Amino acid sequence: MQGEPQISSWATERFGARAASVRGQLAASLIEAAGNAQDAQKSSRSDKRYAYGSTLMARRYEALVDGFRNEPGFQVVRPHGSPHHLVVLDGNLLLPFRYAEDETTPISEARVSDGRVSALVRELFTRFGPKTTYHQEELDLALVADDEEAQLAELAAARPLLAQLPGDTRLIPVAYAANAQASLLKLYWGEAQLIDGTGRIDWIHCEQIPLLSALPWVAQGLPVAEPDMAGRFDRGAEPDLTLVRRPALERENAMIFPVNSETTDELPIADADERR
Repeated sequence: MQGEPQISSWATERFGARAASVRGQLAASLIEAAGNAQDAQKSSRSDKRYAYGSTLMARRYEALVDGFRNEPGFQVVRPHGSPHHLVVLDGNLLLPFRYAEDETTPISEARVSDGRVSALVRELFTRFGPKTTYHQEELDLALVADDEEAQLAELAAARPLLAQLPGDTRLIPVAYAANAQASLLKLYWGEAQLIDGTGRIDWIHCEQIPLLSALPWVAQGLPVAEPDMAGRFDRGAEPDLTLVRRPALERENAMIFPVNSETTDELPIADADERR
């Protein structure tokens, strides 16, 4: 597609010859998820964003599963205690998260969590992310709060499942900016280190995914928001241009029945000033 950035060596190294199609499907799936969340918000008829947030939370995982389920090398992982399935493609584990609600927040400020990062996300970065250069504090079971103890219990149950994935599985954080008014605004992928327990990350590699790359997949049936075209002149019904042959009597007596292409007794549609 003209004007679309070339596929990077990083993406090619991760997905080979189909890197462009993976990138396009990833964008299309998240466009679909964001559109579904907008629809849910509109249907709720509420000025609170609960419907939007909860729908986007669920659909960002489901849309990826739907989009990639027929691809070679596709796997899903559902960690214990989590309602969501994570997609693994060619040994790459996709972790989608919203980093901003606007397009002005720099991707360098992205966080994978709005609060304290979960033990599961910490484990994903530790097990499948790049080797970290940051020291992450170890949690002392004797000092953690009750909610952290619960997280660690869930993590203990999830670890056997995560351990079933190949040791060379690599984590790909997929960060997007979106809101209920504008839908999907920006999209990035790459690899990153988890810096601390608040979800801050340090990108080792980060590249923006052009949303236009989703167009071939949108054309296959995925919904995409379009401007309202109902009022355009070229979207109206075509006029009936059926021609009717003059009766033989009129054709044979043209002096009596002259041809009139316009009537002369109609009022003008516009004044002279309006026609300028």
